[in-house]
Amino acid sequence: MNNSLINLRYSDLSFNEAISSWESCYCGYQKAYEHLIRRFPNVIVELKLFYCFISDKIFIENISLFDFCLCRAMNQYQLWSKRSKFQALEAFRETLFTVAQHELKGLKVTDVAGASWSLAQNTSLQDWLSEQPHRISSLQQGKLILVQSSVKAA
Repeated sequence: MNNSLINLRYSDLSFNEAISSWESCYCGYQKAYEHLIRRFPNVIVELKLFYCFISDKIFIENISLFDFCLCRAMNQYQLWSKRSKFQALEAFRETLFTVAQHELKGLKVTDVAGASWSLAQNTSLQDWLSEQPHRISSLQQGKLILVQSSVKAA
């Protein structure tokens, strides 16, 4: 279940709980996040969809992939917001998705029956887990196999 820095953990946070947790852990981004949401309220919908796709079950060391991607995206938003609000929004979106794609590249989750999930399937990890009830319990028991190829795109 644990392969280098990326690992799987059972979690059942709603999007609102995940955002609240992120805000409390990474309060340095609080004002910029509020500014982003105030300027571009549709970002909430995009973040919800992003959260649903990557789920709250993939971690890089002790940080959820969602938190990791959101921090990197907020950093870019802050850098670009001094120049242009629309370039800042684009930098936020691009970073959010690019970081997730980079971290998930080559990652495969396999259940005890041999079925697997990867980013290439264009289905969310949560949907894949929910397709078979034993997968959630396997995740809780640490029985899902996580394999990551050693080659990542730069």
